[in-house]
Amino acid sequence: MSNLSQKLLMGAIVIAALVAGIVFGGMVRDDAADTLASGGVAELQRYEIGGEFELTNQRGERMRLSDLAGRALVMFFGYTYCPDVCPATLSRVREVKDALPPEDAARFTGVLVSVDPARDTPHRLGQYVEFFDPDFVGLTGSEDELADIARRYGAQFMIPEGQPEDSYLVNHSSIAYLIDPIGHVRALYYGDESIDAVAANVREVLEELG
Repeated sequence: MSNLSQKLLMGAIVIAALVAGIVFGGMVRDDAADTLASGGVAELQRYEIGGEFELTNQRGERMRLSDLAGRALVMFFGYTYCPDVCPATLSRVREVKDALPPEDAARFTGVLVSVDPARDTPHRLGQYVEFFDPDFVGLTGSEDELADIARRYGAQFMIPEGQPEDSYLVNHSSIAYLIDPIGHVRALYYGDESIDAVAANVREVLEELG
C-alpha cells in the first residue's frame, strides 16, 4: 500500500472513530470529561507521580522518557482503536502545538502510551499518531510494562469481558499529563482546560529552563 493510501486509510479510521464515539463513548470513558476541552485553567505545580520509564516507540526502538529531555510533552494513555477520547485528545494536542510560537512548538510534542499492546503494533501506532502530527510519539510495551507505568502515573485501564477478540473496547483514564523538559509532571488535564490555557502552561515550563 502506498504512503498516500495508508494516510487516507488512517484518516478514514480516525473519522470513523470520532463518529463511533458519539454512540459508544460511554463504554470507554471514565468520569473525567474529554481531555483538553475548552473552558478552565490548570495551575502548574510539581506532582509526585510518574518518573522515568522505557517503552518501544513507533519505529520499533526502545525509548526512555529522558530521551525527550529538553521538550515539554502532553502525554496520555489510550489506544488506536479508541472511538472518542483518543482521537479528540490528539487533535487538541495538535491545536496546542499550533497555538505556540514556532520556537516553542519545536520543543513540544504529544505522546500516546498504548493500553492495547495486542493490537497497537509500533507500525500502527506510527500511522496513527503521525496522522495528527509527524513529530508525535507513540509508545507501547508488554502488558506488565504498561501496567506498571500506568500505576505510577495514577492511570487505569482494563478490557471488559465478553467482547469480540478483534473489536473490543478498552476502558481507560482520560487524564492528560503535562511533563516538563526534565521529566516532572506539572499539570493534569481533566477536560475543562482551553487550548490557550494549555499552551500558556507549555510556554511557562519551557521558559523555566530557558
